[in-house]
Amino acid sequence: MKPSVLVVSLGVCVSGSAFAGGLILPGSGAVSTSRAGTGVASTEGGEAISLNPAGMAKSKGTTITVGAAIINYAMSFQRNGTYDTYTDPNLDPTPYEGQDYPIVENNPKPPLGIGPYQPIPVIAVTTDLGGRVPGLTVGAGLYAPNAYPFRNMNNVNGQPFFVPKSNGGYSFPTNLDAPPPPTRYDIIEQEAAIILPSVAASYRIMPDLDVGARFSIGWSEVKSTVAVWGEPANYNEYIKKDGLFTLDAKDSFVTAWALGAAYRPAPTIELGAQYTGQIDMRAEGEAVNENGPQVTLNMQPIMVLPSIGSRCNAGGTPEKLKGCVEFAVPMTATVGGRYKFLGEGGKLNGDLELNVNWQHWGAERTQDYRVVVDAQVTTASMPDNGIDLKDNIVRHGLKDTYGVLLGGSWNFPAGNNTVTARGGVGYETGAAKKGWERADFDGAARAIFTVGGSYKLPRVSIDLGFGYIYEGTRTDSRTCNPVLTAPPYEGCGPNGEQQPIEDRQGPGPINPIVNADQQLENPVNEGTYKSHYLLFMLGMSTWF
Repeated sequence: MKPSVLVVSLGVCVSGSAFAGGLILPGSGAVSTSRAGTGVASTEGGEAISLNPAGMAKSKGTTITVGAAIINYAMSFQRNGTYDTYTDPNLDPTPYEGQDYPIVENNPKPPLGIGPYQPIPVIAVTTDLGGRVPGLTVGAGLYAPNAYPFRNMNNVNGQPFFVPKSNGGYSFPTNLDAPPPPTRYDIIEQEAAIILPSVAASYRIMPDLDVGARFSIGWSEVKSTVAVWGEPANYNEYIKKDGLFTLDAKDSFVTAWALGAAYRPAPTIELGAQYTGQIDMRAEGEAVNENGPQVTLNMQPIMVLPSIGSRCNAGGTPEKLKGCVEFAVPMTATVGGRYKFLGEGGKLNGDLELNVNWQHWGAERTQDYRVVVDAQVTTASMPDNGIDLKDNIVRHGLKDTYGVLLGGSWNFPAGNNTVTARGGVGYETGAAKKGWERADFDGAARAIFTVGGSYKLPRVSIDLGFGYIYEGTRTDSRTCNPVLTAPPYEGCGPNGEQQPIEDRQGPGPINPIVNADQQLENPVNEGTYKSHYLLFMLGMSTWF
């Protein structure tokens, strides 16, 4: 895997679109993440660039913030049903026919990670420019969202199945007696990043009203490997008739923006709001293909060659085709209120903050993304009359999410210094519609629990925290595994018929030479999911 896909970004970036695997976790940096992500009303200094740029106006002088949230996403999936039993005499028997599908666990090794833990860094600077422009504060920083877009489901019983190739793809093992991972049509391996250098500014319009904005220009990267049906109607999910595609793509010009406001109607009350626009991307790059040993067309072995025309990029070779993917990160909005407990002389003793957030995952470009590979399928007998690979719409069946977060802190004097205890709880609804939870994307509802603290000296604050995000066990009790019959093919409808695309509950395998609206119904995500996150936070801030 490439070290360059470490998920970091300048300014705010929102990783975790449909390809990225995992919704955005609330918070940014050590302080707000330790408060269950609450911060739209309380944030100031470096974290404000991400949470609410209007909050920068509360900081005086110059502040420097350095920190990280260190995240691990533990997830497992056991598909309903069993490996198919082959009745076709043309298919070689396998020793795992009729066996229950095994449990497959996410086992990634993120670039520059610590085992499965991925540090999400925060480095930011804000300054009021010495008061040269009264009311103005500007900032820039190195940020990444709290997200975990890493997957490695290339294993059964802890053993890897598909074999890495030197050109960045995967090949089939020479011995196919071992059962293949039942998640292979959903995801085999995946990592993603959106990197956005950003600048932000806030302005104090009135003594109690601040506004702010952020603008970013950067790039995105995505690398993922999935199995596809090497032939139409591979209902038996026969591994030797599968194909593998690895797409490694980049969008070199991504723009993003956000607006925020902060209002203080009373000395003990602060209100905040932020809106982030949808981020549209079109990543272009290279695709590597590997076909199973029995993938044929008209009973002849197939070849996958570059197309004559170009929808992504011109060029390409059989070893490295050209491909592209279009996707989007959703627009989001957060509002919140904070109550401050004040002591003598208006000194802050503690606070309690409530945030409500919304993420528009139900938009067309955020729940489905379009994948194109500039290639054609052909054989030795028809080298000049190939079938172009179709545009594939990878569906995730997403809906908008809503969250309620409650966080707070309390300060304890320690001589000339201060010890701060903080914590929070929260709940966010699931993004996946009924029947649509998948291994490549965290669509589950979640309960959030965090604790943390700071030791604040006159010019330096050291921050620590821990978080646990519970998603529990979810089971889709349906089992629809159609068998190959003569047309009309069996499906998952009430009477066993093929359902229209819009009525299906769950994704099927991608079929590269079949239009998306003609893809046969064969859901591969029905089963039991278990997942949770562990987070460790640490950081340091200084001001002058």
